[in-house]
Amino acid sequence: MIIPINFASSSNSDARLPPQLARIGTDEVVLIELQGALQVEGDRAGQQVGKLHFANDDEKPTLTIGHHLLEGKVVKLPKPLAVLYKRQASTPGALDDPSREDSGSDVGYDVVGVVKRKLIFSKRPIPIVSTPSVSSAVNGGESGGNASGNAKASLKWQR
Repeated sequence: MIIPINFASSSNSDARLPPQLARIGTDEVVLIELQGALQVEGDRAGQQVGKLHFANDDEKPTLTIGHHLLEGKVVKLPKPLAVLYKRQASTPGALDDPSREDSGSDVGYDVVGVVKRKLIFSKRPIPIVSTPSVSSAVNGGESGGNASGNAKASLKWQR
């Protein structure tokens, strides 16, 4: 079976990327490597996993999950990884038909991103007892602003 793999155009790639992919900046997709397991009670779809923060140097990410703070590092992957998006069949139910499975004509993948770096959080989490309002002092009393120059992202579960 031959399955075509195409490079997606840049205008279509943003709409096709799943929202759970972490991005640095506007164009770079990264992996997040955690030690241990995330335990979620109930349905995890749509729940926020944590908040990802980058310092000004972009090399010291911190991830806050619940009452835990994880400090990490950015590492370049030895070999880049492609993020593929499976194209749907042109006719409904064509992928479920076993007789058409050998032809591969209705199956295709688009390369919508390339992962070149990953965020590694290998240290034990630091417990956060209470969250002091340091951000208002750093931002000069501004609420919701990002005057410190730190990049922030929220991660959510998706099905």
